[in-house]
Amino acid sequence: MKKIKPTMIAACAALFISSLFIGTALAEIAIIANPASGASELNAKTAKKLFLGKTKSVPGMDSVTLVSQTEASSTTAEFTQKVTKKTLSQYKSYWSRMIFSGKAVPPRELANDAEVKAFVAKHADAIGYVDASTVDDSVKVLLLAP
Repeated sequence: MKKIKPTMIAACAALFISSLFIGTALAEIAIIANPASGASELNAKTAKKLFLGKTKSVPGMDSVTLVSQTEASSTTAEFTQKVTKKTLSQYKSYWSRMIFSGKAVPPRELANDAEVKAFVAKHADAIGYVDASTVDDSVKVLLLAP
């Protein structure tokens, strides 16, 4: 019987660990709305403007209540990168400037995907984001950000 070399074990461990990170990095982000809302879909440009406070309207909705997740949520880093095209620190800095200048109010922060989904399902004017794997029929998807 052959002995397994320590370098082979280390290489297998490294491959396994890197595959965990690759799976996380490939998560899709779903921008969701209440099924009763009049919104049908968003394009990436409108979604970016919406979550950066540059627009407050969405076709088919009279008013919009935005919800996001705290920076502790793993979904938030993916969202800021894929939708706003900013790092988490750039996104936080951006909103600090917007708040200080009085130009916009940031989205309401909730703890995680489950809280955002529950809030959106309960409020007809709500739009938020979650990991796409958590979407069910209590909400409708306006945009998938791969």
